[in-house]
Amino acid sequence: MNSLTRKRVALVMPIRNEERSVKETMDSVFASTRLPDEIIIADAMSTDGCISSIFTYGDRGVPIRVVQNPTIWCGGGRNAAVRATDCDVIVLCDFGNTIEPDYIEKIVQPFEEDETMDIVGGLFRMRATTDFEHCVAAIHYFEDYTLNRMSREEIQKILPPIVFPGGLCTAFTRRIWLAAGEQPEWLAKGQDKMFSRKVYAIGGKGMIAIDARLWHHVRRSPRELFRQLYLYGRGNGQMHFLSKHVIQLVGIYTTLSLLMVLGFVSSYFALAGLVLFATYAWAAGIRKIIKVDGGLKKLNYITTGIQVLLIRDIGSLLGHMVGWAEWFFVPQYKKNYERYMDGLPTERILLIAPQLTGHGLFARLRRTLGTAL
Repeated sequence: MNSLTRKRVALVMPIRNEERSVKETMDSVFASTRLPDEIIIADAMSTDGCISSIFTYGDRGVPIRVVQNPTIWCGGGRNAAVRATDCDVIVLCDFGNTIEPDYIEKIVQPFEEDETMDIVGGLFRMRATTDFEHCVAAIHYFEDYTLNRMSREEIQKILPPIVFPGGLCTAFTRRIWLAAGEQPEWLAKGQDKMFSRKVYAIGGKGMIAIDARLWHHVRRSPRELFRQLYLYGRGNGQMHFLSKHVIQLVGIYTTLSLLMVLGFVSSYFALAGLVLFATYAWAAGIRKIIKVDGGLKKLNYITTGIQVLLIRDIGSLLGHMVGWAEWFFVPQYKKNYERYMDGLPTERILLIAPQLTGHGLFARLRRTLGTAL
């Protein structure tokens, strides 16, 4: 590698009471083929021993600094950490995840090959150890869960045409972070996605590095899964954003509700509703588990899969409803959003996730909603 192109890299890691995951995550970092030039921990007022555990890695050749994150949320922590470094490239990593040995090397490489690159996303695979986690991974993260079975060509085909990397496996330049006005600290969830939208809106250049991969943990219980989907959905609403998945869910559950109500008029409507739900549960849930496993390996996967599907859907729908209600009725969200995106070309501020661009039904709906909202 030409020394003139080598970038200084800071690994930024928000944390709050993650003592149980420190060793696994930090061990994976220090097993890297390329170590960061420094590690900056953004501590969101932790009360366990996680910071002490982190400092046990202080003698391994990479400076480790801890900055305080009084906002508690990841966006504020990442901002505090980036302010504390002058490194060229910021690589994000969350505790609870583990990175592949060449992850840092592969996600930094695009910046060193192209001086105009602003933001790079990696890919993640799911780590599931229980039946519940397995069903969550198969249903909610199907493509990520089967990533190791795909060729590079197959992976390229499923990537969206416009890149909106999240915080899970993302790297960006300090230059674009400054140009975008940092990550929005007024959002509890979704700050990373809002930041990516801002980067795209100001003309930033991004890509997915398909060889940069990490292992992501799966929520362990129904309560954790519901909370995750609710908070992410709420964050999407608060930042004026939609996804194909939520639009589909609205259509499915609105139709189901209508059929159930009409079931009081005629039992045929109720029967039609049951058939529709069974078809949906098969296509969106059970079939995915069977595809992952090559067959139905456990009968309880049927009931667990339906449970996971309902928790995921209800959490996401409720979160979006609350978030969008806050967008319209709590002035601070719209004001903060407009301040953050002020003066940017409206055609580059997408309302619906970029995989919906094109000429199909959802693309038309996107344009209609974009005009109305």
